[in-house]
Amino acid sequence: MTPFQRQLVRATVAAVSATAAAAYRTTNHDSDASSSIGEVAVGRPSLRLALSGILGSISIACWVVLLVPQLVDQWKLKSSEGVSLLFLTAWLLGDVANLLGALWAHLLRNVVLLAVWFVFADALELSSAFYYRFFHQNSIKGRSHPNSEDTPVFPLDEDEKALNPWLHYGVPIVAVCLAGFIGYQFSSDGDTNEEERSDDGLPLGPQILGYISALLYLSARIPQIIKNHKKRSVHGLSLLFFIYSTMGNVTYAFQIILYSSDRRYILLNFPWLLGSLGTVLQDAIIFAQFYMYRERPNALNASQILSEVNDTTI
Repeated sequence: MTPFQRQLVRATVAAVSATAAAAYRTTNHDSDASSSIGEVAVGRPSLRLALSGILGSISIACWVVLLVPQLVDQWKLKSSEGVSLLFLTAWLLGDVANLLGALWAHLLRNVVLLAVWFVFADALELSSAFYYRFFHQNSIKGRSHPNSEDTPVFPLDEDEKALNPWLHYGVPIVAVCLAGFIGYQFSSDGDTNEEERSDDGLPLGPQILGYISALLYLSARIPQIIKNHKKRSVHGLSLLFFIYSTMGNVTYAFQIILYSSDRRYILLNFPWLLGSLGTVLQDAIIFAQFYMYRERPNALNASQILSEVNDTTI
């Protein structure tokens, strides 16, 4: 199976996991492949191929830990008012479509396992958001003393993060990049015996699911942008969450570009490049909202907390 065919099933992360490993194996172990993309790979400078594989591995690492910062912030805040449920739902549906496509196309086991992890992480984040939105907050409203220890104090330690951005943002970013680099070294050295599937194309069904998945990923951020605009606040959103997302999409796009500069290869991958870069543009809007709405009181009292609970924007 060629790198392009694998990308039909995954518009973002799973495509990276398939192509990053396939790029190394195709060039080094299947140099006589008959596919046109495989032929493009032959003779390509090894440094460029290595950079492509490393960026693909870093992209995977970003997506694996993507939701952790948001989950931690929701746990600290005891609230999910900042995140749009439509955003999370669209993301979950996109990953479900990706998983179904991977199973339908009988992709490699590591691709399927990664798709399962994405669905699990999305479901965990969405469940956490529903719990804090509809159950935990209702229990707070039912108490006679809303200043209990379970009452969230807004915002999080943003002042501390502003004073020491390297600790709160720089260290996690470097750690993810390092994990991706190490992962690439292990994958390129340890899977030489794994056989590639035959280059017989994908059924129409997995291709359709891939396009549906891409559309859902691309449109998922729109509800979040609208919610931030209506509330004039990014309160409750994790900045690191969107940093990881941007890193994952940028490294994914450059992984494709570095893999081959052949015009046909770029044109074949253009829809996924466009989707990935389109997502980055939407993240740029959210980053601008983080800047515009950064002014926020250090804490909200109980009445303000309950007023945010009554917010109907999802």
